[in-house]
Amino acid sequence: MADEEKAGRDLGNNQQAYMNRLFCTTKERVSYILYTAFGTMGTGDYEPGGEIWVNKIYNISPFKLAKAQVGLSIYDMINDPLTAAIVDNMRTRWGKFKPFQWLSIIPAILLGIFVITLPSLSTSLAWTEAQKLTYYLIYLYVNETVNAFFGGGGHIKNVFTPNPNERTSLLVSANFVGDLMKKLPSQIMDILWDLINNDVLKISKVKFVVRGKLIVWTLAMIPTVLWYINSRERVAQSEKPPQPVKGLLSVFRNRPLIVYTLSGLIDDITLGSGGSLYYSDVLKFKTMTTIAGIPGSPISYASYGFVTKFRKMFSTKTLWFLTRGTTFFRETSFFLVGLIGGRDKGWYQKKLPMSLTFAFGNCLEMAFYATRNVIGTEINYEVLDYSEWKEGYRVEATVEMMKGYFTKVQKMIINVINGSLLENWVEYKGGEGSVQTQQAKYRLFVTAFGPKLIFDALCFIPMLFYNIDKSTRERMYLDLEYTRSARANSELLKDDDGAKPESVNE
Repeated sequence: MADEEKAGRDLGNNQQAYMNRLFCTTKERVSYILYTAFGTMGTGDYEPGGEIWVNKIYNISPFKLAKAQVGLSIYDMINDPLTAAIVDNMRTRWGKFKPFQWLSIIPAILLGIFVITLPSLSTSLAWTEAQKLTYYLIYLYVNETVNAFFGGGGHIKNVFTPNPNERTSLLVSANFVGDLMKKLPSQIMDILWDLINNDVLKISKVKFVVRGKLIVWTLAMIPTVLWYINSRERVAQSEKPPQPVKGLLSVFRNRPLIVYTLSGLIDDITLGSGGSLYYSDVLKFKTMTTIAGIPGSPISYASYGFVTKFRKMFSTKTLWFLTRGTTFFRETSFFLVGLIGGRDKGWYQKKLPMSLTFAFGNCLEMAFYATRNVIGTEINYEVLDYSEWKEGYRVEATVEMMKGYFTKVQKMIINVINGSLLENWVEYKGGEGSVQTQQAKYRLFVTAFGPKLIFDALCFIPMLFYNIDKSTRERMYLDLEYTRSARANSELLKDDDGAKPESVNE
């Protein structure tokens, strides 16, 4: 690390500073913004695997599905180390991740079409629940295999520019553009679902969800393919890839990564049902969050004007606490107001007080909305850059593999517990025309919002030990600037033809 830094400093004043330079072309910038804004656009709770999809549309037992997915998690944990080692040791003239990015396109398209049409196939062919479960599991196993081997292409978003300021600027632009349209598909779906749920609109829920998802998925694939065509890698990798064991050990020396991962694991512990079934079956007001979110909407767009200032004034850690704190306040107030009146006459069944409570907390939360969107992504980049700063090389795939390991073990356990709670404690009845008992409605509300508050509070504790403060972050990126510059120039000198390599060309 010291030799590379010295080499970078010896380049002299002719080497343009990375943090004052823009690397991406206009075409690539547009592609990144469209991909980040719309590439992951979906239908919200109607996505395959979501609560409404599992319980209302595909209609399979959540408990049986959760138990069946234990095997999938074990399979996933076996192939992840192998594929992570392959990705982190890849070196090609196109870069480390680009080949995987190209290879993922066709399998992703085929799997997407299959899972979207699965509910229609099950209805038209009159599948039994066992057959439904079997075909969905086939999809999950194939999808996991494809993601494991070709998912490395997604890491290009970490290395398309070595300039953190350029990356933050593009993230802000992408999230601002995305917020204008990204929520629209799920909001339209919610409105139509409420009309169907209250017998205003006469259409099969299965056909409605399948057609809606197919349209949205197609629109999301266009910017994804565009980004795959135009994206490039610019952070030069170490000349020799790290040994798999050495790369794995470097993960455990990355304190910010361990702390952030632990906090995320605690935050993701969601016992019970999600909010979607509560809004759909208890309030019969799936659009509540959309309508109650209208007062906070202009605040969310205005918040983008403060992101750059907040980044200069505060550390990533401080901004994380601010954004998570406002969310925790909104969730707590919503739950406590819903408990007023008890089980039979509780406010959790009343649209007006629940909507007003949500709107008030949401307004406060939206003041940091843009910052939360950017910080969530920036922390991931920051802990990867920290590893490069300390170890001298990057191991993106290994890092994601280790984070995924923890997450998969947690979800494997939680999914089984949640499936059992929903069927055996809440006594939830699935299917298109199902009606819930008073006790089931109350328990649905409690399990949707109560236990999560405990873990949302606990997730603050690990982040107290996050050690990248504002001065450390500035020093880290200054050192990386010299290191990457030296590495890039070294590659130029070794190029026999005198042409710039892909990683530094622009």
